Amino acid sequence: MSYKSNPIANKISCVMYGINSKILLDNTKIKELLLEALKQENFKILGQIEHEFRPQGYTLVVLLAESHAAIHTYPEYNSLVFHIYGCKGEGDGRKTFEFLKEKLEPKKIDFHEKEFILKPNM
Repeated sequence: MSYKSNPIANKISCVMYGINSKILLDNTKIKELLLEALKQENFKILGQIEHEFRPQGYTLVVLLAESHAAIHTYPEYNSLVFHIYGCKGEGDGRKTFEFLKEKLEPKKIDFHEKEFILKPNM
């Protein structure tokens, strides 16, 4: 039997401003938060790659069975960029975003969300 994914996918992309730089400099904590958020939304984590920039900054990309998520920190600007694309269905990634928003306490968020309905033979 072949696998057929859900035709509804969701993409969230945002920049969170005004985050405490102490949090943004703690790469281990950032990683823990993203992985916990993904687990709470029942994403299946397949792998991850990360890079620590010098003197500061961190990128984490997580490969999901349902697609991918990424975080990029900019401690010098008290900012973080978050992206997630999920194909489990409507609203994918919203719980992950809300979890991160609650834990990181940004002062401002530039938020974009787009739902996709995939159609065969286009």
